[in-house]
Amino acid sequence: MLILGLVVIVILALVMSFLVIRRGPETTTARTFSSSLTPPPGVRLPRELQDEARDVASRGNTDQAVKILQKRASLPLPQATAIVYALQAGQVFPEPEPVSTAPSTPARRRGAIDAELLATLRRLVSQDRLRRTAAIRLLKERTGMNSRDARRFLDAL
Repeated sequence: MLILGLVVIVILALVMSFLVIRRGPETTTARTFSSSLTPPPGVRLPRELQDEARDVASRGNTDQAVKILQKRASLPLPQATAIVYALQAGQVFPEPEPVSTAPSTPARRRGAIDAELLATLRRLVSQDRLRRTAAIRLLKERTGMNSRDARRFLDAL
């Protein structure tokens, strides 16, 4: 009975060591928390918003500063948290580009859905209701949407 117990323990130890070795070193190394909290590149925030979030966080209300950034800059929670920590460390983010007051040119911007594009999409969808490939392709070219978002948009028409 004792020998049978030892054999079972040895077999379990071998199986466990095999599983640990097979998983590899990437799961056994400690992950650093700060690497997941790096601000995304290209973030632009108004100076007043940066100052307000930094001031609120410096008073010990980090959660409130994150909520302010989430609400006013429309940022997801992980990005807002990373930005608050970066602001506390002294990082300054560039301000957004000022909106041009010049009259808009008729050239199409990537990402805009104007009335002409909407009318063309409706016409294409009505011609080929099931496949809608031409409409999806046009929508992807003009707006930069991916296929899934383009299909969802066309389903909503």
